[in-house]
Amino acid sequence: MAQPPLLLVAVGGTMGAGLRWAVLEATPEVVFPWPVLVVNLVGCALLGALLGLEAPRSTRLLVGTGLCGGLTTFSTFTVEVAQLLRADDAPTAVAYIAASVIGGLAVATAARTTTGYRRNVPC
Repeated sequence: MAQPPLLLVAVGGTMGAGLRWAVLEATPEVVFPWPVLVVNLVGCALLGALLGLEAPRSTRLLVGTGLCGGLTTFSTFTVEVAQLLRADDAPTAVAYIAASVIGGLAVATAARTTTGYRRNVPC
């Protein structure tokens, strides 16, 4: 029996948000926001892998939209950049932005390529 799309997204989102919360809670506060960078890069890699694997729609909804959507966080990334800038730490803010954007694209592309991406796979 096929699962309703909303249920798949909700279950995946709950798992992803729970994983993100666990990582952030288990990590001590540091100057560079490593925990959010790591969860965002892991989410990018998972999304890239889903593209390469030609995953069925139900898997894309559960893992891609749900789990990765709950795991990754653009809002926390933005708040952390703002906090770094308010603390007059522009070099760290720029490094964080670059690592997030360039790193995210790099790991997504690497995962997509490694898993055998084909151009005709719908996102």
